[in-house]
Amino acid sequence: MQLLTILAADYANVAEGGKLNVMGIFTDIYAPTFPVIHPSMFLVVKLSPDFPEYGQQRKLTIALVDEDGKLEIAKITGDIAVPMPVGGHKPEINLTVELKGIVFPKPGRYQFTVLVDKDFKGSHSIEVQQASGAKE
Repeated sequence: MQLLTILAADYANVAEGGKLNVMGIFTDIYAPTFPVIHPSMFLVVKLSPDFPEYGQQRKLTIALVDEDGKLEIAKITGDIAVPMPVGGHKPEINLTVELKGIVFPKPGRYQFTVLVDKDFKGSHSIEVQQASGAKE
């Protein structure tokens, strides 16, 4: 399984026919004070399975950790069904995960990591920063 895309956005969904719709891609969050609660964001993940995985079930884990990797902010786990090819086209898996009320305790770099069956597939970082002119 290969990770084709991972990003954070204001909104995302998977429409009819598997079309991925994404709005408001971001890598930075600005906060006036800390800790800060981010009301809602979507994590978008696109995976491309390899031939031996077609028709199989895989365990997906997505974790959001701080820059030291010591504090786990959020963790999502679940099974994904790997589709069979249709019409000779290699299947892709489009996932959108809404994260509500995520608490960032302090400024810094936070990282989403994606694992499939405990194998690291990739990551995406977001920078949470103190808004200029604001007190910490």
